[in-house]
Amino acid sequence: MKTPFCYSYIILAVVFQSMSGIFGKYAALSLSSFSISLIITNGFYLLSLACLFLQAVVWQQALRHFPLSFAYPFMGVVNFVVLFFSAILFQEGVTPANIIGLVLISTGIAVLSHGMGEGA
Repeated sequence: MKTPFCYSYIILAVVFQSMSGIFGKYAALSLSSFSISLIITNGFYLLSLACLFLQAVVWQQALRHFPLSFAYPFMGVVNFVVLFFSAILFQEGVTPANIIGLVLISTGIAVLSHGMGEGA
């Protein structure tokens, strides 16, 4: 039986993956032109990379405790988090197509992962 703590690895992987995308958007908005020197000194870009690194670390821990077929469908939550925060932080519109897309993604994840369980 998995302890509740083991699930925190999956949750943290989702959080760090989402934060990486959000910081990436801030980095893109803060650049006036494309320049490698501007990109690698951009604080938001560095935060995005740090989040990707942390996501990789906690994801490896999640995979130590759960089968990939169980853990990976949870990464679909990233789509919801990013859509929500893009509307809040960047005033990006949420369209009916966005909602339909999320419903389709969620339905697909549910169908594919149904009955997979935690495994060994």
